[in-house]
Amino acid sequence: MNTPLASPERQRRISAIARSIWESEGRPEGQSLRHWLIAEKLVTAQEQAAVDAADRSTEQGHGPE
Repeated sequence: MNTPLASPERQRRISAIARSIWESEGRPEGQSLRHWLIAEKLVTAQEQAAVDAADRSTEQGHGPE
């Protein structure tokens, strides 16, 4: 993946997920760092899953030519 680790789009994704977590927990105060770290882990896992899927596709001969 050619996306820089701190790209604005990645930061927006993390922020949106962190906000969603915050809202789902009833908007507690003082939990922003925990929510951010959870969201960051989720985004990282999504990115890794995409890389793994692309690798599997390439290994099976379905990659870009």
